[in-house]
Amino acid sequence: MKKEIQTEWTSSLLPLFKNEKEHQEWLKSKTKFATETQPLNKGKQQVVIGIDSGSTTTKIVAVRVNAETPTGDIVFTNYRLNLGNPIKAVADGLNALKQEAALRGAELEIVGSCSTGYGEELIKAAFGLDSGIIETMAHERAAASLMPDVSFILDIGGQDMKAIFVEKGAVVRMELNEACSSGCGTFIQT
Repeated sequence: MKKEIQTEWTSSLLPLFKNEKEHQEWLKSKTKFATETQPLNKGKQQVVIGIDSGSTTTKIVAVRVNAETPTGDIVFTNYRLNLGNPIKAVADGLNALKQEAALRGAELEIVGSCSTGYGEELIKAAFGLDSGIIETMAHERAAASLMPDVSFILDIGGQDMKAIFVEKGAVVRMELNEACSSGCGTFIQT
């Protein structure tokens, strides 16, 4: 039999949600900014590759160039731990894209590529990418595409946390935690 430990402070905490319906409504509200991934089409198509090489994880996205939408269509995403080897993590992610394209009969022409994050320069050099962008600017651009009047962005990374303040489309202030905080984002993984 599992015994619950009671302390003075835990017994006074109120639940986050009154009931399951309220919890489900809250979850549904979080999907407002979810991005859809479209399937890779059979045949030739142009894509742009974006790579966020963080201190602990790598995120890769392939966006199909689409004249009908200014942002294109996300056709592939990949998220993986670096395990101390960001070059291998990117290579494995790009191989996963290659396998997905082969599975769907897609012939991809990469017409642009960019890296950001802790390993921006390393990945740009190792894979011959076209460009790199400072991660705070990448965060601002992405947030503004989802919410044009964004005023605050919180970046929780593997090595630090950044509070980014935005006014009229420009980063005006940034606060960074100062203490050694290796692994500060691990609470998200658990």
